[in-house]
Amino acid sequence: MNNKLFVHTIASILLVGILALSTKNGFAQCNAKQIMKGCKPNVHAPYKYDSYVISELKFDKKPKIVEVVFTAFEGQKYKLIFCTNGFEEPVKLDIYNKNKATKTNRKKVYDNSQGIDNNFWTFEPPKSGNYFIDYEVPASADGTPKSGCIVLLISYVEDKK
Repeated sequence: MNNKLFVHTIASILLVGILALSTKNGFAQCNAKQIMKGCKPNVHAPYKYDSYVISELKFDKKPKIVEVVFTAFEGQKYKLIFCTNGFEEPVKLDIYNKNKATKTNRKKVYDNSQGIDNNFWTFEPPKSGNYFIDYEVPASADGTPKSGCIVLLISYVEDKK
């Protein structure tokens, strides 16, 4: 296994482990396994499945931003697969080079208008590092508070330069 792939795999395992520990009781209504089962067939050659990020969203009277982090490597092309459950409101996705708490030099490097369609996006990071996905969660469409779930599947193909 080449060194770059090894580091990528270890970083992904650590991220998933941290997310699992920090959200142990947070996803009672989120059946991530079922959502992943329905979406995983969308990961196909030349892409390789890498990891996933689970986010539970609350739709109420006010819009909000939910942020998740993932590690990406320069020279790889990522396919992000947006899998949802429990809501119909349109959620916008943007990727930044720094987290939302950063006030200076935060740059948007991607938004979902650049996607293949509403559920599939490709992303080529300008450099290796952590990237921050911001979901813009709108207010509940019918005014009734509800929750929903997003499972973002991350797959990649290595650039063969």
